[in-house]
Amino acid sequence: MQTTLIRCVASLALASACAFLHAQSSSEIDPMLGADKGGNVFVGPTLPFGMAKPGPDYGTNESNAGWEPTGDLHGFSQLHVSGTGGGPKYGNILIQPQSGPADPTHASSPRAAEHAEVGYYSVTLANSGIRAEITTARRTPIYRFTFPADKDRTVLLDVGHMLMKIHDSPHRYNEGQVLYATDIRVVSPTEIAGVQQSVMGWNIQTVPMRVFFYLIADTPSITSGTWQDGKAPVAGAKQARYSMPYTLVTMPHPAPFVSTGAYLTFAPDTKPVTVKIGLSFISIEQAKQNALSEIAGFDFDTTRKAVVTTWNDALKTIQIKGGTADERQQFATGLYHSMLMPVDRTGENPLWQSAAPTYDDFYCIWDTFRSSSPLLTLIAPRRQTAILQSLLDIQDHDGFFLDGRAGNYAGRTQGGSNAEMMFTDAYVKHLPGLDWERVYKALRHDATADSPEPMRFGRGDMADYTSLGYLSIENSDQAGGPDRPGSRSMEYYANDYAVALMARGLGHTADEKLFLDRSSNWKKLWRTDAVDHTEDGDITGFIWMRHADGSWKEPFNPHLVGTWYQDNFYEAGTWTYSLYVPQDTRSLIAQIGGKDLFKKRLDLFFAPVFNPDSPHARYRYDVGNEPGFLSPYLYNWIGEQSSSAKTIRAILPASYHTGTGGLPGNDDSGAMGSFLVFNQLGFFPVAAQNVYLIGSPTFPKSTLILANGRTFSVVAENTSPTNIYIAKTTWNGKPYLRSWFTHDELMAGGELHLTMTDKPTHWDTGAPPPSMSDKP
Repeated sequence: MQTTLIRCVASLALASACAFLHAQSSSEIDPMLGADKGGNVFVGPTLPFGMAKPGPDYGTNESNAGWEPTGDLHGFSQLHVSGTGGGPKYGNILIQPQSGPADPTHASSPRAAEHAEVGYYSVTLANSGIRAEITTARRTPIYRFTFPADKDRTVLLDVGHMLMKIHDSPHRYNEGQVLYATDIRVVSPTEIAGVQQSVMGWNIQTVPMRVFFYLIADTPSITSGTWQDGKAPVAGAKQARYSMPYTLVTMPHPAPFVSTGAYLTFAPDTKPVTVKIGLSFISIEQAKQNALSEIAGFDFDTTRKAVVTTWNDALKTIQIKGGTADERQQFATGLYHSMLMPVDRTGENPLWQSAAPTYDDFYCIWDTFRSSSPLLTLIAPRRQTAILQSLLDIQDHDGFFLDGRAGNYAGRTQGGSNAEMMFTDAYVKHLPGLDWERVYKALRHDATADSPEPMRFGRGDMADYTSLGYLSIENSDQAGGPDRPGSRSMEYYANDYAVALMARGLGHTADEKLFLDRSSNWKKLWRTDAVDHTEDGDITGFIWMRHADGSWKEPFNPHLVGTWYQDNFYEAGTWTYSLYVPQDTRSLIAQIGGKDLFKKRLDLFFAPVFNPDSPHARYRYDVGNEPGFLSPYLYNWIGEQSSSAKTIRAILPASYHTGTGGLPGNDDSGAMGSFLVFNQLGFFPVAAQNVYLIGSPTFPKSTLILANGRTFSVVAENTSPTNIYIAKTTWNGKPYLRSWFTHDELMAGGELHLTMTDKPTHWDTGAPPPSMSDKP
């Protein structure tokens, strides 16, 4: 795969040309980057925010994205998510090429010659020599299968397939997928149509999702048939169905195994068989129309070129200069991953009719509000407006804002009500296209009403939160027991500040005070006598959980990290959440004891911890979990921007690489990719605030092409792996002493010029970044 935009040769003319800025290009992207080691990115072809995500399903069928590094290829399903953890989603409607007569029980194969690039995936089935190629339109994947010439050519369509079905993984029952009904019909010698009804366990879905499809082949088959319930295929059969009572989802045992499908068999020939599969969540008729309207005939190559053109257009708003080939590939791929989800399903909403855009696969806002949403506001503001309009439309029908959504159904909520952060981030950055009074009414309701299903949407346990000022252990109940009161409380405080900012801007003075007061209650969870005995002395004072009577959870454990259904934190510990007060870092510094103790705590947070019994160091900080995204920049509030620069430039090469293992964990729908992009650009957003913090740029020059027609550039003179510190800063040629700037300043255009050096300096003598408790 080509990994550089322009190959420079040893001539002065071309070498000089390579010094110019270049827009990001799809040729620099590696779709396989981060597919392994828990990154779970989707490797198949898709369009920006595209609904169709056709790709391979390998091995255990337990990867959300379908791809696994080992195991046989089972075929290619049409819907996937990217970069997620948790329970399974999709893997619907599996197509399998096969040499000879149809045999669905022996359709899997080892892989060979696997290849992926933007808009294209190919692989050879090693046991038969069939070459499979995939590209896609927005709702219509298209496949080209090249078979050996001496056997019949068969295409099977397994409509019962899903990733991690309950039968396949009974140990994951609570998050497994359940198949409820299938209907598949051979319509003609070139057409197969049908529907699958299933439920995803992860989002607590109580209404089956229906995926309709319409397959059209470019070659008439010589025979066709169906199979049902895992039995041998029946030649000439035109229809196969399966269904079971919907109430089975409540039963504590696996669902029965079901394999229902149809096939087309073509006469031997060297000519490839090309098939396209229209998809819809509305009807078979709409699936057919998608197939006919999105791809003219069976033009595989033109469809592939259109995907590349669309991606190049989406990527052109950022131009970079310099950097290594690996750094440029990581940057371009990070941008790419940031635009895979959520999914644009406008025109495909099966639940209600609306003039608003329809987006799905928010998985999850808890992951993406910190970096992905602010990135889209900069590089794709119209897209971000459409996403927010869709969220508001969903809120109109569900009654609350969601955190996660897939398969047209909301759930689960990982922490706070962080859609509030997304909307306020857009509001303070003047994103057009939204009725802000309508938005504020929805946000206020979300922040004050008790959700009937807080694990699916909105906030829960508001009686405690409003009366005690925190979620107590006894009454933090999202799933039948104590549930993450520490982390949920800390997120609610940040959410309240976001609501207060919008209230201020819209002139709702009383509400502004209400939500500012509530956002200050984080101090009620500050346990002053909590101590961690570190390798560099005692650290005192941490965020901790409380009972309803005000007493603390015992014993204090500074290393406790929780997940669902526990009376502590979610996906991070108290070291991380004790530094998560993005609304008021000034007060946090004072609570910890001032600048010196704050710096000591940060230094320990990012320092390796060595165990004499292990050769490997551990870290209190985990870049692979989003609550710590802002933490490396907290030094900026105490005039120690050089420490932020040092920390950031240590994190990136240690955690991000090229190759399938190139991400520090789940990409989380582009969260990890957008975190990398901002840090390589040299600044990072404070979500839901009009503020960016200056870091340490990777590239000598980066330029954003802004929606208002202006450009904003960051120039890092002399930047290198050793020159990571800032010696001098100018803004449009004038001295600049602040370690932050506003979105308004960025949108005015111009140039932030940083002169880099290899030694820490204290250039940032201007005012610190804003905090809620700043004096007016």
